[in-house]
Amino acid sequence: MMAPWFSDAAGIAALPVGLAFGAALERAGLGSARTIGDQLRGRDFTVVKVMFSAIVTAMLGVYWASTLGWLDLGRVSIPETDLLPQAIGGVLFGAGFAVASLCPGTACVSAGTGRKDGALAVLGLFIGTLVVGLGWSLLGPVAEHAPREGATLAGDLGLAPGWVVGGLTVAGALVITLTPRLEGRPAGRAPGVFAAAVLPLGLLAVVTKEGPAVAAHRLDRIAAEIASEQDHVDPLQLAEWLKAGQAGLRVIDVRDGVSAEAYQIPGSETVPLERLGELNVEPEDIVVLYSDGGTHAAQGWVLLRARGVPHVYVLRDGLAAWEDEVMTPSPPEHPDSASLARYRRARALSLWFGGRPSSTPRAPAGTTPTRRRNTC
Repeated sequence: MMAPWFSDAAGIAALPVGLAFGAALERAGLGSARTIGDQLRGRDFTVVKVMFSAIVTAMLGVYWASTLGWLDLGRVSIPETDLLPQAIGGVLFGAGFAVASLCPGTACVSAGTGRKDGALAVLGLFIGTLVVGLGWSLLGPVAEHAPREGATLAGDLGLAPGWVVGGLTVAGALVITLTPRLEGRPAGRAPGVFAAAVLPLGLLAVVTKEGPAVAAHRLDRIAAEIASEQDHVDPLQLAEWLKAGQAGLRVIDVRDGVSAEAYQIPGSETVPLERLGELNVEPEDIVVLYSDGGTHAAQGWVLLRARGVPHVYVLRDGLAAWEDEVMTPSPPEHPDSASLARYRRARALSLWFGGRPSSTPRAPAGTTPTRRRNTC
């Protein structure tokens, strides 16, 4: 079955954005291989100026929208970072860029305006994609080297985001202001206007932190979710999500020192608490954290919610509750209609997951040995 052109409204919304992006590239002259070729020869710096101005503008927009509380950064996806395969891909991309004097975006623009070199570059993109797909069994291990989720330049440098924003803004303003001299042409007013517009915002980012009102609002919202127990998910609810193949569901084991032989909830991934801050979460993902007793999972919940991740939950009572209520459920000691309905629901789920439901009530608390657990 062929994949749909657009999976949802976001795909449809991308169409006018893509058209506007292509029009901007053509208007800037980047649909011409001659412009890009002259950039590689050091004669024309249009590409650098266009890309640097776009990067600085988008960076300042995201930073200040987040700082002022207009944008939830938890809804902004950060691609995985893996330096080895990305370095290899960068070399291959650069080689193709030098040969064709076009990148994928500018090649599409060039082809759309009827240029033959653009059409050939697009054809090469399809052929290269086909070759990589056919050879993925050999190329895949290199591409899946050691991906890091949620890595940022500020985090890797150990700096506050404002310092990175300020530094890149200054660098961008200098590049756009000075490159006309390297080209030997009059600079005009545009570079100076751009620098005057972005430098105050970039330098102010160095000394600005998240506004107190924004931080207080976020903390109040988190506290309200904890008080109303919106931070928890019931083991049977999680089991039903897993059985139904809930879209975007990510079940994460945050226990420390988990051995390869240790039992884990089916479909879960292991992410230690100290690495949870690097987790890359899509806005629509449903994240369920679990540990043995729940302490580490609760700490992880606070961390992700503080980052702005919208749909994150802690498994109520941790792995022990999953084992007791899903894998080995027992009928209620004092049955009523609600407890019997819950047991029938748990029994059906237990059989689906390969559990062993009991037909006799569980022994009262304190009369059976407590499971010994070595992780939190």
